[in-house]
Amino acid sequence: MTQTFSPTRTVPALPGTSLLGLKATTLLDLGDAVHAGFKPTTLQRLAQHIGLSIGETLALIGLSDSTYHSYRRNGRALSPDVSTHLYQLARVTEAAEAYFENAQAAHAWLQTARPTFGHRTPFSSPSCLEVPST
Repeated sequence: MTQTFSPTRTVPALPGTSLLGLKATTLLDLGDAVHAGFKPTTLQRLAQHIGLSIGETLALIGLSDSTYHSYRRNGRALSPDVSTHLYQLARVTEAAEAYFENAQAAHAWLQTARPTFGHRTPFSSPSCLEVPST
C-alpha cells in the first residue's frame, strides 16, 4: 500500500513577494521572477499601495522616467537590476507594515525624514534598497 504525504501547513511567501503579486516561496522562485523581470504594472501597483507617485518610486529605485516609459510602451519587463530594487522596496515596506501592524502608519514612517537616517526618509536612506552581497 502506498502512502501519500499531505503537508500540514502552507509554506509562507517570502517577505515582500505578496506586495508584488508573486507566489514565490523559495529563493529559486524569487530569483527566477527577478531574472525574468517584473512588469511595469507591478511598479505602478506597489507605488499606489505605498502612496507614492510613479516619479517618486522611480527615483527610489534609480530608474529614469524615460526608461520606465520605454519599458511600458514596448511591453517589456523591467531589467533584473531594476526588479531587484523594486523587490527590496517591497520587502522594506512589508517589514514596516508587519512591525507597525498598520499599513498607513508604516507608510507614514517610511516617508518621514528621521535623524537616524541622516535627516532623510527611511526609503531614501542609501542602505534601504541596497542589494545584499553574497
